[in-house]
Amino acid sequence: MFRNYLITALRNLYKNKVFSLINVLGLSVGLASFVLISLYVYHELSMDRYHAKADRIYRIVENLRTENELLFQSVSSPPMGPMLAKDFPEVESYVRFTEGRYHVRRGDLSFYENEAVVVDSTLFDVFSFQLLKGDRKTALTKPHTVVLTESTSGKYFGNSDPMGQTLEMDGESYEVTGVMKDVPENSHFQFDLAISFSTWSSANKENEMRAWFWNGFHTYLLLREGTDIEQLRAKIPGFIERNIEKGGMYYEDLPLQPLTGIYLETPRSWENGKRGSASNLYILSAIALFTLLIACFNYVNLSTARATRRLKEVGLRKVLGAQRRMLIVQFLGESIIVSLAATFLAFLLAWLALPSFSTLVESQISFGILPDSSYVWAGLLVPGLLLGLLSGSYPAMMISGFEPLQIFRPSARGVFTHQTFRRILVSLQFIISICLVSGTLLVYSQLNLVRHANLGFTKDATTVLYYNGDESVRDHLDAVKNELKSVHEVVSVTASHSVPGQPVTNLYTMIEMTDGKMSPTNINTNFVDHDFLPAYGIDIAAGRNFSRDFPADDTTAFILNESAAKDFGWTPEEALGKKVDQNRKKGMVIGVAKDFHYQSLHETIQPILFTLNKWAMSKLSIRVKGEDIPAAMSKLEEKWKTLTPGLPFEYSFLDQDYDRLYAADAKLGKVTGVFSMLAIFVGCLGLLGLTSFSVERRVKEIGIRKVLGATSGHVVFIISSEFIKLIGIAFLLAVPITYYMILQWLRNFTDRITIGPWSFILAGCAVLVLTWLTVSYLSFKAAATNPSQALRNE
Repeated sequence: MFRNYLITALRNLYKNKVFSLINVLGLSVGLASFVLISLYVYHELSMDRYHAKADRIYRIVENLRTENELLFQSVSSPPMGPMLAKDFPEVESYVRFTEGRYHVRRGDLSFYENEAVVVDSTLFDVFSFQLLKGDRKTALTKPHTVVLTESTSGKYFGNSDPMGQTLEMDGESYEVTGVMKDVPENSHFQFDLAISFSTWSSANKENEMRAWFWNGFHTYLLLREGTDIEQLRAKIPGFIERNIEKGGMYYEDLPLQPLTGIYLETPRSWENGKRGSASNLYILSAIALFTLLIACFNYVNLSTARATRRLKEVGLRKVLGAQRRMLIVQFLGESIIVSLAATFLAFLLAWLALPSFSTLVESQISFGILPDSSYVWAGLLVPGLLLGLLSGSYPAMMISGFEPLQIFRPSARGVFTHQTFRRILVSLQFIISICLVSGTLLVYSQLNLVRHANLGFTKDATTVLYYNGDESVRDHLDAVKNELKSVHEVVSVTASHSVPGQPVTNLYTMIEMTDGKMSPTNINTNFVDHDFLPAYGIDIAAGRNFSRDFPADDTTAFILNESAAKDFGWTPEEALGKKVDQNRKKGMVIGVAKDFHYQSLHETIQPILFTLNKWAMSKLSIRVKGEDIPAAMSKLEEKWKTLTPGLPFEYSFLDQDYDRLYAADAKLGKVTGVFSMLAIFVGCLGLLGLTSFSVERRVKEIGIRKVLGATSGHVVFIISSEFIKLIGIAFLLAVPITYYMILQWLRNFTDRITIGPWSFILAGCAVLVLTWLTVSYLSFKAAATNPSQALRNE
């Protein structure tokens, strides 16, 4: 019996080749899109879950209160890990990280290592990083020891054994005591080499256990099995009260953040490593679901449309003794065969598209990220069976329920020709298509605003050249700058600790308030030279810039931005002359700079303080003429090697660095664009099938209309008008849905586009034009047919 059903099913599919091809192709493209986005979403949700103890690892973060603000920081101070482990038996272990940039040399090899961490010896007890060489317990215990990743080891030592050998790092010698596997890509932080924490603590013994406000560390706790996290959190206020003196600045709370939630939670200041976006994942998940729904709607529509052509077949089968159960099995079997074929084709398409998709989302996506191969087989069979059952059940139940006499009457066809159900599905397709197109247009509009927004500073044609505070540059800074400025293409040169788009130092500072009292605060601070503000085109709102005409500026002058002045309750003019005490440097405010976006447009402009300090500066910002940047960089490299023979010529372009702040948003724009087009393609395939069915069903009507004098254009209008009405209804429903969703996404930005009508109108027109082109092709073909061919059997 099964063999008979299979032969009948294949025969029917072959008989209706066009419908079968549209069904299989549309469903496979929709499923492939769903699979690809699902893999990416799974990849994002799997961040940090590869650690064996991931469910017991928590990061200490801070809610730090000053007299003027509440700071949400991802960092903590050095005593917190040890003291929490001492006070609470629930804490099994801890590990502290502090990130740094090191100039590493071995022989003729010389590089800046940007992904370096100073870390406790408990690194391999808390996290599941695989140590290939060395002892997990002792590899990071002694001062001036370092563990390299496999890639870094190959970079400096090639195929030779690095164990026991040394590297020169920032002028000091470090012994290699271990080699570990590279940090997996699905980790919220990355590093290329790990330096023993005892290297840092041996130089800071007096401050390690007392510096409660030296917030330069990321601390992770490993809790014992069975620990109630809420009970532990409830004990934190008592810990703060017992150990940390409450003054003008104090800890309001020390929340414990689960490791597996860090990547997608709202970022705090001073985050380590990369971060994802939960809202972007929701949007991409919706796109995946919408694309799949469009494909499924097509499938159901075409299945129900095709079912009307088989009424007589069903009637004859019933007359010959076929039971309803047998007919249902036959119809469902045909549907399942089509859906399984589409599912296997979908996974083939997804597999072929994976490399391009990985490039698009800038992540290492593969079926290998799934924990078990059974997930792949489940992903193959379950969707195919479900789609086959769901799409085939409606026509199977309806047709098989008719009695033979009913089937041969015209009323039987009325069940399907009313088309209410089909119209609902087509309308939903149009709603989804308009939402996707208009949403994509609005995302690109926001990204365009971000790229071309007035940031308050000049970033074009600016190169950031790193020297890492090396004394060969630091001690002769003015001479080095003058030599670089002698290159014809160079417009300006300035030195600083940080540049716009990069993290700045957050320092404990005492500032004079309006009542004359000195109040503590943690304020973002950038150490710069005299030329920094003019070089970046940052204007002065009140007072003056640093000047070499005032030698005291080196030791007593500070400049605030407008946000800092406002935060402290001053106008820019009132801020001038206010006292500042920062790290034993006492002076006063000599100027207030106009606000500029030194962080991304996701964040409001924060208070920042500028001060002169050549000992803290580590990079040069070189602005060049834009005519021939490669030639300028070649000349700069030649000059740099002459000035600093021992330093590598490592640089980046500021505009590219700044654009990376919006990498997640740009990724969202690219993905939504691509999959919106695929969704519309799938929708057009369905329209092509439905139009073909409609034309075939109305072929005699078209013939009669032609005989009575109807033009081809009139026939096209009659056939396409039904779809155009549905687009109008869909447009009215899609606009508020898209408006609400985009409004939620735009809340991630401080500067936002105004959501006007044009994106929606353009999206509606695009869907209308594509629909009309799809429908009109077959309509014109039918209208051009000789009426005698349609009516010759009457």
